[in-house]
This record gives sequence, C-alpha cells and structure tokens, in this order.
Amino acid sequence: MSAKPRIIVIGAGFSGIAAAIRLKQSLDLSELILFEMENSLGGTWYSNSYPGAACDVPCHLYSLSFALNPNWNRHYVCRDDILEYLRNVSREHDVDKHIRFNSTVTSAQWDQQKKVWKVYVQRKGEKEIEEYESDFLISGIGYLRIPKIPEVFKDFKGTMFHSSRWDHSVDLKGKKVAVVGSGASAVQIVPEISKVVDKLYVYQRNPGWIVSRGDFQYSNALKAVFNYVPGAIRLWRAVLFFAADSFYYAFGTDGIVRNTVKKMCKSHRERQVEDSQMREKLTPSFEFGCKRTMFSDDWFPALQRENVELITDKITRVNPDGIQTTEGERKFDVLVLSTGFETEKFLSPVKVIGKGGEQLNDGHIKTFLGITVPDCPNFFFLLGPNTLLAHNSVVFMIECQVEYIVKGIKQMVNEGISTIEVKKESVMRFQEELEKTMENSTWKTGCSSWYLNSEGEVTGLWGGSAQSYHNATKTFNMRDFEVSASSE
Repeated sequence: MSAKPRIIVIGAGFSGIAAAIRLKQSLDLSELILFEMENSLGGTWYSNSYPGAACDVPCHLYSLSFALNPNWNRHYVCRDDILEYLRNVSREHDVDKHIRFNSTVTSAQWDQQKKVWKVYVQRKGEKEIEEYESDFLISGIGYLRIPKIPEVFKDFKGTMFHSSRWDHSVDLKGKKVAVVGSGASAVQIVPEISKVVDKLYVYQRNPGWIVSRGDFQYSNALKAVFNYVPGAIRLWRAVLFFAADSFYYAFGTDGIVRNTVKKMCKSHRERQVEDSQMREKLTPSFEFGCKRTMFSDDWFPALQRENVELITDKITRVNPDGIQTTEGERKFDVLVLSTGFETEKFLSPVKVIGKGGEQLNDGHIKTFLGITVPDCPNFFFLLGPNTLLAHNSVVFMIECQVEYIVKGIKQMVNEGISTIEVKKESVMRFQEELEKTMENSTWKTGCSSWYLNSEGEVTGLWGGSAQSYHNATKTFNMRDFEVSASSE
C-alpha cells in the first residue's frame, strides 16, 4: 500500500457520506469512490418515501457533529428535510464527485498476493461487470433495507407494495386500503393515508409500546440563537444527547426507570383512547423495549377514525381480492405491507469473500466493536452487527466508527503498515463482554423482534449507552490486530 491509499465505500447514505468527508479531511488519498445502487444519495432516507416518513430522533441529534444545521424548523423532521440536509452536506464537502450512482457492488474478494480488495460492480442497465481494486473496503450498506415480504401475501392480485418501496403512481384517494403491520413505519403511514382513503383496514399482530412524540416548531428567535450565539447549538445538542442516553436504562436492569416509562406510555394511551376495548387491543403484552419502541401522537387518534378498522384476529388466508381472518373477510383495492426487513442480512446482496476464500455468513457475523471481522484484512463495517441503538442517534454511532477507522488508516500510513486483520481473540473478548451487557436486558425477555437473529442472539443492538460506545472506540489499539508491513 502506498502513502496515498485507495478506498472504496459501499453506499451513499449517512454512513457513506460521513466516511467520505472525514477520509478526505484526514488523509491524502489517491482514490475515493462511493458506489451507490440508487440514482440518489440518502440511503434509507431516499428509499423510504412513504407518506408520513419521519425521524423519531430529534433533528439536532440526528445530524453530523461537523455539519450542524441551526435552521431545522421542527424538533422532529420529515424524510424530505433529512434528504435535503444530506444533499447539502454532500455538496458542501465536495463528496458528490466521488459517488457513482446506479452502481451495485455485487461482490468483493480479498487478493492476498496483491493485498488489495477486488470489487465487482454492475451498473444499472448493463450486463458487464466492472472490476476495481482498492486498499480498503468500507461497507456503508445499512441495516433496514431489504423488505421482508411473507410468501402468503403473494396470493393477493390487486395493487400491493412494501412500505419501503412506496408506489407513488397509485392514488389512494377514495380507495379501500389495507395495511399489514403496526410497527414503526405503519405508525407513521396510517395517520397520513387515513385522511384520504375511503376505508382503511389495519392488521395488527402485536401492539407496540407508544411514547408521546411531543414534537414542536423551533421559533425564529431560537434559530437565531443557534446561528449567532457561540456554542448554543452544541449545548442544545449535548442536552438532547444525554437526555436520550439516560433512556438506555429503561432497557437494562433498572426497573425504576423502565416502570416510569411504562407508566408514561399507559397514561398516553389512556388519554388518547377512551374506549376500554380498543385500549385493550392496543396494550402490549411483552416487556417494554423488547421490540422497537415507537413515538407518536397521532397513531391512536387515527385508529379511531370512522373510516379505519383495527383488526387483531389471526390472518388465516390471503385471497386475490382481500384477507381472510378467523373472524371474517375484508376486501380491498390496495395492500400495503409494513412487514419489516430482512435484518440478518448485513451485507446482502454483496458477497464478501475474505482471505481464506470463505464468504462472510450474513446472519452469523462476529465482529470486533461491530466494525472489523477476522479473515477480512482492511475491511470495515459502518452500522454493522450490534451497533444500532434503541434509545439514541445512530448518526452518533456512525461518527464513532468513522473516527475509529480514520485513526486506524492514519496509523497504518504513518507506520508503513500494509494490512491489518483483527485477531480472533480480540473478537472473542469483545463478544463475551457484549454478551454480559445483554444478559439482563429487556431485549432478551422472550419476545421475537428484529433485534435478534434466528438463534435468539441480540445482533442488532449495542448493549450499552451511546457514550459507552464512544469510550470503546475512541482509541485505535493496533494490538487488537495482526499487521503486515508494506515491504512484506
């Protein structure tokens, strides 16, 4: 490897853009390429364009620390505002020129002799596979991106689409529509489309824990303070960060914090739902935090509209024109699947083949800090296994990972190191420590969720506070890696 490394990043969402900016700022690169399969940057905020799409983390926290925006209009912002923010950040930091849109990385293989990654890319509409070489490979693919579509729904012959692949050519006005699912996407979709459809059927398997969102608009005066008072916006961000991080204790062993939040949820439900039978249908049976917690002030009111029917009985059959449950059949024109994602597929559709010729197994990847894996020299994850959060901003986690990677590559360049490969004992030590943090968590109290893999292991979430992850990644320790010098 030369003093000017070549780096390929897969994906141009928050992770890819953050990585590109900090790599450009910190290193003298001979080449930097971001391959993005879509025709726009934005990642999940580009692909998820459903009505009501918004972030459930405060915007001043869900932004990059080196690109704060003092002009956010609301405490929680919608998808379009986030997408515009990302486009502005990419443009201002001259990242756009490095992005290759409509380019899908199909596979990547480590060449041990040349000590490079060979990356294979197919451009949209072309059959030819292009080959690139890179000293480092960074996966910014993201986590919630492959729609989960249960096979049974393929029997429906009307208009059908997944919430993450919203078909904007379909006019829902005056139509009978069914939404299957009551998770985070459905909680945002239902209140919006219930205003325009003739009839809306909401199929709920398990009610979730709903926390009041408490959204508000930022006044012009407050935005002026953020713009012109030194340190004001960073102080507000710090307040939001530590407030969010304290929420972590509701998922751990602290029963007092958890019970306090549960009482808040119950009070919110009782305020918004007067009918006792409806409240019972909307009361979770699993422990708080076992599944994803949702934030909304309009989900409960939407379910009580005259044109909305909440259906909680079991689906027994999907017909060409509707759904049969144990209590009867409803027919409709459009079926929206809010059925989640294939969350065990950290890399799909990319095949990553490491040093020994073995392909990384998507559902069973054991990492060090959620960033590196054995037998994959110079390969890094962003938002890899065990690095998502249930209580704070994943953008903070991304930045921790990016800084860790930048420190590692800088040290390699300065010390003439060609490759690094995390030691298996480092991975084992980290995994053992991680498992201890999960032992008494609410995530392992018996419910099924996308936090767990097929074997019941928590693979989606970090087991501690966001601050604890920052502490774990703030130092790059070369003793955790096998290294080879550039001359070897």
